[in-house]
Amino acid sequence: MKKKNILLFLVLSCLLVFGWNGITQAQSVVSLPDPLKGQGDDPSVLVGNILNYVLGMLGVLALVMFVYGGLMWMTSGGASEKIKKGKDTIVWSILGLALIFFSYALLDFILAALQQ
Repeated sequence: MKKKNILLFLVLSCLLVFGWNGITQAQSVVSLPDPLKGQGDDPSVLVGNILNYVLGMLGVLALVMFVYGGLMWMTSGGASEKIKKGKDTIVWSILGLALIFFSYALLDFILAALQQ
């Protein structure tokens, strides 16, 4: 019981000391930029930011599907149906990633041409 009290005292003392330091430093005003506006009020910048976000999320989804297909293949236990399903998932996720990269390159080219 005594060890618990000592440990509790040490933890609370550390929180008080380190927490007080954080409280005194957090009194400055922080201003965050508007992520949708980016650079000015140009609509093409707003559309570009939104499209980059959407393509990023699609890339994450393709990566998750790639990992899912690999796990399905590795845990198939020799069942030919599960192996085929895992391979197909991997192939389609690679094709999806290629499409996402191509779309990103095309949109980057178009948006750069519009901003000039």
